Amino acid sequence: MLYRLLVAAALFACLVATPAVHAQPTATPALSAEDARAREEALELFNQGKTAYKAGDYAAALELFRRAQARYDKEPLIILALAKTLDQAGQHEKALGYYEMFLKVAPVTPAFAKDRASTVKRQDEVRTLLAARPGTLQFKGLPTGALLEVNDKPADTDAQGHLQVPAGTHKIRITMEKRLPFERAAVAVGPGETKVIEVVLVAPVDVSTLPRNHTWTWVAGGATAGAVLATGVFVVLRAQEVDDYAKRFDKTGRPLEATLADYPDTDGKPCDAIGRNPPCRALVESEGNERLGAIESQRNRSYLSLGAAALFGLATVAAYYAAPVAEVPHSKPQVSWRVLPWTTPEARGAFLTVGW
Repeated sequence: MLYRLLVAAALFACLVATPAVHAQPTATPALSAEDARAREEALELFNQGKTAYKAGDYAAALELFRRAQARYDKEPLIILALAKTLDQAGQHEKALGYYEMFLKVAPVTPAFAKDRASTVKRQDEVRTLLAARPGTLQFKGLPTGALLEVNDKPADTDAQGHLQVPAGTHKIRITMEKRLPFERAAVAVGPGETKVIEVVLVAPVDVSTLPRNHTWTWVAGGATAGAVLATGVFVVLRAQEVDDYAKRFDKTGRPLEATLADYPDTDGKPCDAIGRNPPCRALVESEGNERLGAIESQRNRSYLSLGAAALFGLATVAAYYAAPVAEVPHSKPQVSWRVLPWTTPEARGAFLTVGW
């Protein structure tokens, strides 16, 4: 509402200031025949423009004043008439440019003192008008049902997705059910400026449905399988060692007769395990200790491999659930050479073409 009041006040002031358009061209120093003819034709167009301006036909007046300036651009009143006509037509930015041009062209003399003073005043008024204009936010892709908030307050756009806001910086937030919020912390829009905002509301992604990279899962799983296999091998070897020991010694650890027969005494008789011959007895005990040591070693290896299998199994489970999301492989760039003859008109030399 404030902006409309300012525009109305500006137009009223412009109507009050219209006598400058009807002022008479200033006297000029002696001109060449060509310049004199151009000025005369420009003034004829200028007078026609004044007539159109009085009738309120600003489009026709603007066209005539522009033709007059194009024919002879050294007459300050033609430039001022252009400025006032553009101002009256609501083209304030362009009017400011012509006001500035008039102040540069018009001589600083008593004859132009009033026009220069009114021009400076009108420039300030137009700048105030322009500064008070709102900006426009244009939302593209805003779906029906989305909730728009500007500076933490609900807002609505028109049918074209436009929303007028005061010039400055604004915070934008758009929410919608089953969509991730769309947010912009600082959107700057100037007076009279239209800022286009492309709205993209993305559906949340269920991470569990994304493909994952299970490289380390397979590595840990392979290590688990290897440890389990090793455990089985060690268990079988220990069972074999136990079986072999049972064939040579009884449960109390005493050697069997067949075992003693393998260690004859000095007189050729079987070794007396009770100890009549210490060297013979030592050999039998050594075999028993070796076989018991082998059994113990295979048992320890079984336990170690079984523990490793358990650890690798836990690592496999952890790697499975902690596997990162697999990256989408990009197509590899294809590199090709295109050699043009040096004499071709299109180009000279060799060119490297890279494509995806």
